[in-house]
Formats: sequence, C-alpha cells, structure tokens
Amino acid sequence: MQCALCNEYIDDNEFAFDEAFEIDGEYWHAECYAEYYGEELETAV
Repeated sequence: MQCALCNEYIDDNEFAFDEAFEIDGEYWHAECYAEYYGEELETAV
C-alpha cells in the first residue's frame, strides 16, 4: 500500500499504531492527511 499524498510505502505496523489509515479506499499517513486537509484524524472508540 502507498500513501495517497507522498506515495511512500505504508507497512502494517503503521496501521497498528494509528500512524496510517484507510479512508474511502485510499491509504494515508496520519501526518500526510493532516497536511493535505489541515485537520487531524480521529479514531473511533
């Protein structure tokens, strides 16, 4: 999987530690999402 913004590979550990997310079929690093959209992702509890 590659990040939708930076195209860097995302490994499974990043998903496990909430450093990456899948949103609407796209994969994002949390910091790339925040940079692109100007907001932080929140995890559902």
